[in-house]
Amino acid sequence: MPINFRFKEWELQYVIDDAEMSALFFAEDLTDRFKNIRPDLATVKNYVIMGDRKEEGMLNYEDLFKGKPATPPQLAWSHFTGVDIVVIMYTGGTTGYPKGVVYRHDQVLSAPLEAMITSLAGGFSELAKAPDVIWQRAQKKLHIPGTARLLPKMLASPMTKKMTLFVARKAGPFIMWAPPAVLKAGLKLLSALAGGKVRMLQSSPMMHAWAYNHAIIGMIGGFTSVFLTSHGFDPQEALETIERRKINVMIAIGDGQCRPLVEELGKAKAAGKSYDVSSLMVILSSGMALSVDVKKRLLEYMPHLIIFDTLASSEGHYMTVIPYTASATDIQKTVFKVTENTKVINEDGDEVAVGEVGEIAVLRTHQGSSEYFKDPEKSAKTYRVVKGEAMIFTGDMATIDAEGRIHLIGRGSGCINTGGEKVFPEEVEEILNKHPKVEISGITSVPHERWGSAVTAVVQVKAGESMEDAEVVAWCKEYLADYKAPKYVVFVEELPLLITGKVHYRELKKLVEEKFDVDIR
Repeated sequence: MPINFRFKEWELQYVIDDAEMSALFFAEDLTDRFKNIRPDLATVKNYVIMGDRKEEGMLNYEDLFKGKPATPPQLAWSHFTGVDIVVIMYTGGTTGYPKGVVYRHDQVLSAPLEAMITSLAGGFSELAKAPDVIWQRAQKKLHIPGTARLLPKMLASPMTKKMTLFVARKAGPFIMWAPPAVLKAGLKLLSALAGGKVRMLQSSPMMHAWAYNHAIIGMIGGFTSVFLTSHGFDPQEALETIERRKINVMIAIGDGQCRPLVEELGKAKAAGKSYDVSSLMVILSSGMALSVDVKKRLLEYMPHLIIFDTLASSEGHYMTVIPYTASATDIQKTVFKVTENTKVINEDGDEVAVGEVGEIAVLRTHQGSSEYFKDPEKSAKTYRVVKGEAMIFTGDMATIDAEGRIHLIGRGSGCINTGGEKVFPEEVEEILNKHPKVEISGITSVPHERWGSAVTAVVQVKAGESMEDAEVVAWCKEYLADYKAPKYVVFVEELPLLITGKVHYRELKKLVEEKFDVDIR
């Protein structure tokens, strides 16, 4: 059960208690935090420090190995089955307490693999239009003559997509039920084809399902995973690592990592310096929105790049993917495709009509997790059977257009009801963040006697800039319906963010409630 190292002490205590953890392994710089909450942790029996620090009543990771034989221990493991829990991934808890997403043994490998293959197949037609340079590089990497000519033709063929979807549907059951000898033979083949040849940069922490699942998929495929050493995302370190380690695939978190990446590339170019990013072929992005300008700048700096903008969740893994290359003529933000597995569902359980707001849901089958740990009430809201089909509801609200594209508008859990009108924070943030003086913003609400809830903007302005409340309100009213514009504005030196770069809505709410003493009239 990975834990977010940015959690406050009360958050750590909540997750540890909720998961009933019996042993904790942690880096030495977190020792004091665990010492402080130790008297209140009823289930933890062993505390293991990873590093040089020694602490009374706690174990040291390296010391545990001293004097032990190098041969594998003979342990009497108890029998386990495919339905036993193997890992619990706690979500970030942006709007409430963290929730433990349960993966069982028969889901942890098959589910992400099946979801990934299905989602990637949905983008084959766009990928077939990629510039020639991409296919030439693929041919060079694979050492297979004719690849550059054949690959785009294969991807453009409906039969290729049909066959890929068939393989995806069989991938999960195959992993779950194939004889061990067959699985071993398949792994040996993968190792021979890809062993160490594909290098993935896991640029987000392993406590997130986005990095965790790709590391597992990478191990199955024989890929090499490379990790960054900084506690936060350092774009300079990332680019130096891409250059030094010849990274081919970067597992990234939207604007939170890709925006500072392109800004660093821009600074380097202005200074007459350059990073060698020629090895980077793919950026897989999810976790937060990837803005249009960031996509365009990435492709400008790296015309050989494929960006896979991915809609995914801890609960449902990959859901739908849109690939972008330098040949793309219609680059959009937070726009995805309705697929065989991913739908937008209204309150009646039907797929939404064009322009109607609904919730994004993914068919479960072998895809995704099964429940929230010890929380049947929240599980019932997320894991539902609708008209005979098991589905995972993501909490993401969206509309679809006439071309069958999904347009994200925000999280249902964060929706603000102001005077009977619904406002999604992300919708207002997207507009406000385009203001030339705004570094980043967050939208929340406070109680209001007349409107029920008043939309409230928390704004971090760019260094050297200053703004007035009226500027913020006027800017939003220029591009949005008046009721969506903030009625109150709070300026802060630093906006509360999660490690992913997402707005930490719970901390944002707390900030404005303290500011206004919750009683605004």
